[in-house]
Amino acid sequence: MTVKAVRALGLDGVATAAPETFKGADIKARTAGEVLEILQAGDKSDDRVPLLDIPASYHEILFDMEREMAEVLRSGHFILGPHVARLEEKIAQYCQCRYAVGVSSGTDALLISLMAANVGPGDEVIATPFTFYATAGSIVRVGARPVFVDIDPATYNLNPDQVESKVSKKTKAVIPVHLYGQCADMDPLLETARKHGLAVIEDAAQAIGASYQGRRAGSLGDYGCFSFFPTKNLGGLGDAGMVTVSSEEIYQKLVILRTHGAKPKYYHKVVGGNFRLDTLQAAAIYAKLNYLESWTEKRRQNAFRYDRLLSEAGLQEHVQAPRELVPRHVYNQYVVRVKNRRDDLKKFLQEKKVQTEIYYPLPLHLQECFASLGYRQGDFPESEKAALETLALPIYPELTPERQEYTVRVIKEFLA
Repeated sequence: MTVKAVRALGLDGVATAAPETFKGADIKARTAGEVLEILQAGDKSDDRVPLLDIPASYHEILFDMEREMAEVLRSGHFILGPHVARLEEKIAQYCQCRYAVGVSSGTDALLISLMAANVGPGDEVIATPFTFYATAGSIVRVGARPVFVDIDPATYNLNPDQVESKVSKKTKAVIPVHLYGQCADMDPLLETARKHGLAVIEDAAQAIGASYQGRRAGSLGDYGCFSFFPTKNLGGLGDAGMVTVSSEEIYQKLVILRTHGAKPKYYHKVVGGNFRLDTLQAAAIYAKLNYLESWTEKRRQNAFRYDRLLSEAGLQEHVQAPRELVPRHVYNQYVVRVKNRRDDLKKFLQEKKVQTEIYYPLPLHLQECFASLGYRQGDFPESEKAALETLALPIYPELTPERQEYTVRVIKEFLA
């Protein structure tokens, strides 16, 4: 039930769950005013156009969420169990894979995939320096060495033309990142991986629902790693993640590694970890999954509206809009490019109550924690330029046309 529906019905009280949810128990009721206060909690930001409006996404699904989570409380299964299995089955189907394994975060999805691929000390893994820390951090955590390859400036994803030259006898895997919601150019990467016997681990943390040549993100490589961090297109109520695979052998490895390497319980075949997906998170994500396609379409429509507004404002020469080179882009972020004046534009937008963010201000090869890898400024020029010029505008499904129009007006005012 939405805020609009509560107002329209003029309800005096609203039950938070259906009568059958808690059999034999009293149903807690809230007044319409209390429900409105909950639903509108996200509307109190000081920013005219917030970068994110996570509470707004719960307006239409609040009661679905409460019902699913109440079922978990009633079941007593708080670690793994049928609710996690149900979500895994649905995610696998959605991603066009045979299996899915729920884990505790997107970072742990990468980590457990590297472990399943037997990546360890002395090995090398090819990755991009223009991504979130977890991509390279997970490689280092298993004792391997990240070998960076620069990006394609048109997509911000790993440049497949530069990968083969970085393959050595030590290379064990490649991690293409589907950055901002657009798949990397996978066919040439897969060809190189097959030629050299490399595992392909998709970092699809920002790209659930994205597709490449008709195939869903997460089904293209050997492993698909997803994050359900609250800001993602399909976000939980905290940290959560998923690994998708189609190999039964890999699936069985992941299941064992997820629970301390034990099978059966208390008999440990390998050294694993505690990577289990929280059952309450699984229930929340399951409730939201039914809405993912409609939310994705709204993101795409908002992206197309930005494209049109920027063009109509005559800003194409100054503000480079993202390009959908590989359908379908799911726009976890709408990232524009502004040469020389990016930081000043960000500050001006903030003064005008428009929130933006920089993803990412310093490439991984220049981060202090990776200094031992020996990279220097200038090694990956496209990644370094992107770090200086890119800016993410608000793109969430609930973003109104009026807020988008205001955002573009402010950009035009700055550039006038």
